[in-house]
Amino acid sequence: MRPCVSLLTFLLCSVPIAVEGDEDKLFDERNERYSSSTVGLLKLLKVEQQFTDTLIKYAVQLGEKSQSLHSYLSEGGHQSNRSPKEKGEFISNPLNAFSLIRRTSEDLPKWYTYFKDSIKNEDLSVLDDLVKKVPNKVDLDSAIQGIQRIERVYDLKIDDMAQGVLHDKQYNSRLSYRDLIAMGNMMYQQGDYQASAKWYRIACKRELDDLDMLLNEVLGNPSEYLHRQYIKALYIHASTISEPLKSAEEAFITAENAMADTGQEDVDNLMFNLNDRENDLVIKIQLYQIKKRPTNFEIGCRGLYRRKRNLVCRYNFTTTAFLRLAPLKFEEINLDPYIAMYHEVLYDSEIEELKGQSINMGNGYADKRNGTEIRDTVARHAWWSDTSSVRERINQRIIDMTGFNFSKTEEIQVANYGLGTYFKPHFDYTSDGFETPDVTALGDRLASIIFYASDVPQGGATVFPDINVSVLPQKGSSLFWFNLFDDGRPDERSKHSVCPVINGDRWTLTKWVHLFPQMFIMPCQP
Repeated sequence: MRPCVSLLTFLLCSVPIAVEGDEDKLFDERNERYSSSTVGLLKLLKVEQQFTDTLIKYAVQLGEKSQSLHSYLSEGGHQSNRSPKEKGEFISNPLNAFSLIRRTSEDLPKWYTYFKDSIKNEDLSVLDDLVKKVPNKVDLDSAIQGIQRIERVYDLKIDDMAQGVLHDKQYNSRLSYRDLIAMGNMMYQQGDYQASAKWYRIACKRELDDLDMLLNEVLGNPSEYLHRQYIKALYIHASTISEPLKSAEEAFITAENAMADTGQEDVDNLMFNLNDRENDLVIKIQLYQIKKRPTNFEIGCRGLYRRKRNLVCRYNFTTTAFLRLAPLKFEEINLDPYIAMYHEVLYDSEIEELKGQSINMGNGYADKRNGTEIRDTVARHAWWSDTSSVRERINQRIIDMTGFNFSKTEEIQVANYGLGTYFKPHFDYTSDGFETPDVTALGDRLASIIFYASDVPQGGATVFPDINVSVLPQKGSSLFWFNLFDDGRPDERSKHSVCPVINGDRWTLTKWVHLFPQMFIMPCQP
């Protein structure tokens, strides 16, 4: 068999290359992003349910064409009788979550326009209100970046993800034809032609010869566009491999200059060659040959750090007098710097109450707004500040666990993570332009305490990349560590991050303890 690069160069240089027009890449942020949390995604699932139920009611008037709508809804996993638990499990799968956002963002407005044009004498005010709630382009782009992040952090194969395989586990879901094209388009816009070619390749294999005529009428037929995009992505990627000194930008310009006289017949002939079984296998091998070297953060997310030794588990009954009556299960995670975990210290009844704070949640961002880029959402979060005996009890438990000094009525942060959301490596103390709240009055953040309020089947670890420590969420457990030395100097080894969830629903409760109130109970050591 000839080298793959030679094959690609031969195939892709046989016709001129077409280049599609650029789309706007930047859209204004808005207050809510559905993709930032499972709480938001459940809201969107409800919007889609109401929208599709209304469409089905009107679809009767379409006669035979109504079957096309039912087929479309079936492909998207539409069900009207899911229990709350089933809805949560459905939306916790990132493939289902992404498909939901893409469908509601791109497809529902098109169905709305079609029904409005086809059914003239009906009151469509319900649809008028619902179509205003669909995700905007920023939300869709964030969802696409979430899928991309999951794929890259955990080194997943795009071919597997498209078929519903996540980290070697097969799920009863897969990305649709138009989902795959949306992923390919975003990768292409980002200049990642290797990834875009992977997504486009799977989309071409998923494409049916007898596409539903109504679906093409309503949603558009992306086949011709898809083929051209696939050819361009392959050409640019192959060019940068065969000519290492040639940049992707130069390859793109070459493709653009070669586009002038490309006819559809030439594109069809080239696609026939690309889809040949032997050629397709060679292309697949070549597309997966080159991998980026993982960062230490990514290695930690994959669970590949070497296991720490000389650590113990025990019952702690010495921090406060109360623990003599009710000792807590305690596990050492790391000795220097000191990181520890308490087990079974958050109860189901308390978790249900903290989840009640979700109505007040807003988006949390990793970076300050700079006016030019879409910011990554970390999670949806809220400060639990309402008077609550449960919140006071949790604060008292933190005091018993750690011996820290603070008021039982202090606020606690509740957070819920979404589709591929993560927190990049950062410090909790004042650093890099970030100033902790109340730093003047209370001092910097001496320590951090995170309660895990849910199990996460896959992913979602808390990682300390500088000391090679990775901790998976365990429902009911609490992780704590020190951010400062006892004299107030920052401990840079406390840098930590949150890995994206592969599958599951990550809820956390976070408390930061400030330095000044601990002055007399934690004196400086030699």
